[in-house]
Amino acid sequence: MRSIALVFLTAALCWKGAAQSFDCKGARSAREQAVCADAKLAAADGAVAAAYRGLRAQLSAEAATLVQADQREWLHWLDLVCPAHGKGIADDIHRCLGGEYSARERDLKQVMRAGDAVIFTRAHFLYKAGSPREESNGDNDPGFGYGVLHWPQMDVTVGQLDAAHAAWNRAVKKEAAELAVGLHPASKVATFDTAVEAAGTIDAFFAVDAINDRFIDVGFSDMGYGWGAAHPLTAHVSFLWWLDRGRELKVSDVFKAGSGWEDKLTELAIRSLRAQPDLQDMLEEHIEKAVKESVTDAATWTVTRDSLTITFGQYAVAAYAAGMPEAKIAWDAVRPYLAPEMKPETLPVLVAKPEP
Repeated sequence: MRSIALVFLTAALCWKGAAQSFDCKGARSAREQAVCADAKLAAADGAVAAAYRGLRAQLSAEAATLVQADQREWLHWLDLVCPAHGKGIADDIHRCLGGEYSARERDLKQVMRAGDAVIFTRAHFLYKAGSPREESNGDNDPGFGYGVLHWPQMDVTVGQLDAAHAAWNRAVKKEAAELAVGLHPASKVATFDTAVEAAGTIDAFFAVDAINDRFIDVGFSDMGYGWGAAHPLTAHVSFLWWLDRGRELKVSDVFKAGSGWEDKLTELAIRSLRAQPDLQDMLEEHIEKAVKESVTDAATWTVTRDSLTITFGQYAVAAYAAGMPEAKIAWDAVRPYLAPEMKPETLPVLVAKPEP
């Protein structure tokens, strides 16, 4: 790819008069019957079908087949997590289906063009049935658990992906699964399929934060929730990859060893955090150690042309209500500490996020 031109592919579709994707005369499942009885659900079903067709039309035959497999898995999963006579969060099939249709449409439309490549969303859907003998874990317990794993992939419709981009495809899928499994206490032996339990949910999603012909920054956010819990636990990591080198970014690619960059970055991050009005009453009193641990870990970085942004985990430096605070550091503030080959001007700009 000689140049990168980012284009979010959003279809200008009009849903007025939209209909479901199947003939209601043959509706058999609870989902199909609910869709046929509800005009809004019928429109949502039609929108998902249109987004699915639109995505596959942009992909190679091989990638389109993968998306087809994801869609079939999703439809089977949807029948399980939105039952006819559910309980807890699944006690209303119409509300349940509405939310899941909206989520799936967003997945299918989360597409970017990067030069001659298409970056699209893959997904894996899991359902874990609970035991009838198990006690309920709260009013929102539906009697089962579920998980959704999302990750990005690159595709080209002409020719073959080069070795560097194929390597990224493999590595980013592995990173997505490992982060999601990390929410599980038995993460050393678990896979995503075994990490998801009947006692709650794991939802793993991503955003491409920056990309050009030499570098891509993907942010993964995972949310784990146990039925009856006060709130979910969320984790975030960045997966930073040199497309032109075919490998993950190292700290030594950015900063000179022995330069004291760790202390300087810690100082600047603390200054940034304390300057944010929304954090004034929520920051911990002594955050120096926690800040230094975070800023020296490249998994907390978002790397773009104008700055290095550090994302702090829940409770790392502030109360839960603060979410995951960020500290933005301009490259000029750390330029004396940069490695000789680190040229911020060659990095990509931050990708503009589409309106929700």
